[in-house]
Formats: sequence, structure tokens, C-alpha cells
Amino acid sequence: GPPGTGKTTTIAAASRIWDLAGKCVWIVAHSNVAVKNIAETLFKKEVDFKLLVSKEFFQEWHEHLYEEILRRVIRSDELPNNITGMDRIIGNSNIVLCTLSMLSNPALLKNGTFTILPVERLIIDEASQINIYEFMVIRTL
Repeated sequence: GPPGTGKTTTIAAASRIWDLAGKCVWIVAHSNVAVKNIAETLFKKEVDFKLLVSKEFFQEWHEHLYEEILRRVIRSDELPNNITGMDRIIGNSNIVLCTLSMLSNPALLKNGTFTILPVERLIIDEASQINIYEFMVIRTL
């Protein structure tokens, strides 16, 4: 739908309901900007989440975007290499936000992220902007 029609608000509401029920939710988008917008909405609505970002996106000109939600950010270059470390970083969060390319990061499979937070509920924002070959990677999870 067009901007301002409540898509992000709906994503936040559904995520909150699943979170309160203890269900894992992955929210992905093609662009970092879309993921950031969802993160800001969840933050404003006091919904707990973790935000996986690439080191490059975080360190370049976008770092100021994360000032208020910094404690929820997990940078790709700081990902633990084992399930114990990843479990400690994720804590009690049931919601993970990232780009589609980050969801495809092999480190998440290797360190047990998908064991801790299985991809059982997947919300894709900006789905029309995703090329089919990018979406196919998800099928391997």
C-alpha cells in the first residue's frame, strides 16, 4: 500500500501480539532504511526486539540513526561464533529485524541463531522490491 496507510503500525501490532505470546518473529525488508523505520516504530511502542545490521551500514553515515536503540543493535562483525554467545546477546527478545541479505548470512546458521529464534513467523516489508533469487535463500532455513 501507499505511504501512511498503516503498514508499519500493523507490523508493530502483530509483532507485539506474537511477542507477548512468546512466539519468535523475524521482520525483514530489502533496504536498511525500511528496517530502521520498523525499528523506530517498535521502539516507540515499547516492543522488545534485536536489530541485526552490517558493520558497514552501522559505521558509515547511518550510525546516528541508532542512538536511541543502540542497546538493541547487533552488528554482523560482532556476532558470536557459538550458540551460547548468541543466546546471551539475544536475551529474552523474540523479535529480530534485519535485511533480507542479513537473514541469508551464513554466520546466523553457524552460531545457532535459527535454533534460538526459529524462522516460524516471517514478516517481509517492501516485498515487491525483492528479486526472486534473494527470496529463494530463505527457503534453505
